[in-house]
Amino acid sequence: MISTVKSKLFLPVDENSKNIHRIINETGVSTVCQEARCPNRGICWANLSATFLLLGSICTRSCRFCYIKKGKPLNVDYSSIDKLAVSIAKLNLDYHTFTMVTRDDLPDHGVNYLVNFFEKLRYYSFKLNSKVIYIEALISDLGQNYNNLKMLLDSDVVDVLAHNLETTKRLTPFIRDKRFSYEGSLNVLKWAKEIKNNIITKSSLILGFGEEIEEIFETLRDLKNVHCDAITIGQYYQPSNKQIKVKKVYSEEEFNLIRDYAIKMGFKFVKVGYQVRTSYMAYELIDLIKNNKN
Repeated sequence: MISTVKSKLFLPVDENSKNIHRIINETGVSTVCQEARCPNRGICWANLSATFLLLGSICTRSCRFCYIKKGKPLNVDYSSIDKLAVSIAKLNLDYHTFTMVTRDDLPDHGVNYLVNFFEKLRYYSFKLNSKVIYIEALISDLGQNYNNLKMLLDSDVVDVLAHNLETTKRLTPFIRDKRFSYEGSLNVLKWAKEIKNNIITKSSLILGFGEEIEEIFETLRDLKNVHCDAITIGQYYQPSNKQIKVKKVYSEEEFNLIRDYAIKMGFKFVKVGYQVRTSYMAYELIDLIKNNKN
């Protein structure tokens, strides 16, 4: 989680962003915001929200669109949990988004680490800042194991459970690692509601792989059928020449058509557009979280 790479494309201008930028440099904590040079990080940081990667930087799966390193991950360092939790707590954020690499090498697919870390982060955030925080966990499919998901949600450390379909049913076998399945990912979101009915569930689609508009609508219907609350949809761009090529760039009119369809279907949180990423303006979910807990 320690990074020496600094983005040259972002100059924080508001006080929240300046403070977050300063603490990141002081503590060495790494954000996905910086590592991916996200074009939206100024918006999120200004609203005391940021995204972090957990369980290392090497994934055990090989999706054709993803820039994350693939291979054999390092051992999980449980001893670093407190240090990382303190570093992130010092940022004094309201809304935290965490994503993770897939860890097929671990029997629990990383759930114990997530639970321990989120508990520590909540503890230090209250100790240092006297505040209640909100946590969105963008998880892998956890081996499509119900008990792994139950362990995470029963710990009551997550406010938003996110798991991405990424693409349509037809394209899933070609775009995602073979160990992922369209039905398996839908099951993760379905199980989440069965385990904890007031959890906010969220998913994301990337467009530009060759999907048809009707396939996008079908995917949205499938997500609504498992009671998914929130959806983000953005344009795929090729991170390097090693990833699958872009087959289509969507127009503003097409994005608007898809957005209107999602809203009409009744999703409670909808973000659609060229620059939209999974955690785009995720802090707006805070009101929905509060309402669901009442």
